[in-house]
Amino acid sequence: MVQTKSGSVRINIYVHDPAIRRQIKTAAAQKDLSVSEFCMQAIASQLAREQELAGENETGVLRKAAEKARKFHTKFFGNRVFSVNSADLIREAREERSSL
Repeated sequence: MVQTKSGSVRINIYVHDPAIRRQIKTAAAQKDLSVSEFCMQAIASQLAREQELAGENETGVLRKAAEKARKFHTKFFGNRVFSVNSADLIREAREERSSL
């Protein structure tokens, strides 16, 4: 990356496929943008989509895990509540494992 006089940073992208280069130039011209502006918009848009998907995936994964845990608990324990602290069980198991 190279920093310009205006303080912005230049990123060089090497496009080896002439067909893709033409597509980029054509799409930029159709939107009356420079190739740099078009690429910046495309990159910003992709980053926003990825961030949105990451948030959805994270939320979805957590929601699914919680639902699976509730189903497991209901199936095997019904309405009974654990009388033992799970943190204590984990600590004990770790202590046993490290003493071996």
